Amino acid sequence: MDVKRRVKNLVKKFNTRNPYELADYLKIEIRFASLPLHIHGFYDRVLRRKFIVLNSELEPYKQRQTCAHELGHALLHKGWGYYFMIEHTFFSPGRFEREANEFAWQLLFDEEACRIEYDNDLGRYVREEGIVELVGYRK
Repeated sequence: MDVKRRVKNLVKKFNTRNPYELADYLKIEIRFASLPLHIHGFYDRVLRRKFIVLNSELEPYKQRQTCAHELGHALLHKGWGYYFMIEHTFFSPGRFEREANEFAWQLLFDEEACRIEYDNDLGRYVREEGIVELVGYRK
């Protein structure tokens, strides 16, 4: 799966890298709820309505990162219910999580902004943009 190309086409079509705006364009509702701290968020589909639920206790940068990750699940893993997959198949959820993290990285990392605004200083860019945890998923 070419995640980088999928993100590039999405950004080009909607002219934004903002995961909240993209969710709105794609008619995916964003909800905030108080969840256990180890649950950052999740994507679900109920009666043909799509939802991303984010942990309201997280810092805003982490909510944004989680929203991008869950948007990855919504677009890359259509038809795969995470809980169904764990309980009823032999597929490893690790692959789906890696793809969703790569999607989040590709969406939130703006190469041009890094080059122009941060003088190509990747370390400073990822720290200030709040995407340090995703840097391992760049390709």
